[in-house]
Amino acid sequence: MFNKSGIKEFRDSIPEHFRARRSNFFIFLGTLIFGFYGWKIEGSLLTNKRVIILAAPHTSYEDFVRAFPLVLALDIKVNFLAKDSIFIFGIKHFFTWLGGIPVNRDMPKQAKKYVSDLGHTREAILLGITPEGTRKKVKKWKTGFLRIAEEINAEIQLTGIDFGKKRFVFGELFKPTGDNGRDIENLKMHFQKYTGKHPERF
Repeated sequence: MFNKSGIKEFRDSIPEHFRARRSNFFIFLGTLIFGFYGWKIEGSLLTNKRVIILAAPHTSYEDFVRAFPLVLALDIKVNFLAKDSIFIFGIKHFFTWLGGIPVNRDMPKQAKKYVSDLGHTREAILLGITPEGTRKKVKKWKTGFLRIAEEINAEIQLTGIDFGKKRFVFGELFKPTGDNGRDIENLKMHFQKYTGKHPERF
């Protein structure tokens, strides 16, 4: 079951600068949970030292439920942006340990500055971002990730969250054109081939 998920092959291909070096217990636990869901992983992670994983469609909290055991199973050191309201007593330390960065949606510049500082002080940074910025259906996607990518000189890797085929697809490199509106429309078209948990929200 685990071999079919592609976990081992993917983990073996991860560059040293993105390895979290967690204990074998957490790697096993993540592999066990991910295998229980019956999901698989396709593609490979970019080897650049600054990478933004742009993941979509993001339509449910279950995206995270599938993603967090994958992070453990792959033993990757990744940061991700999440609304600050989930960083509550009892689970705050878990989200922080896993790599979460709390975002106050009324003050988004604080999070961008924090990420920018990380990108300039760390030798390597892997950052997970959902372009919708929320699980709800939105007419306009956020463009902050484009500015962050430019500020920290990061490559953008398109990653599909596909509930239809139960898979995470680490796909191609996305090169911004400088025209944010055009880039967002192209990204929306790209991610239409994946089925979110709630397709009507995409």
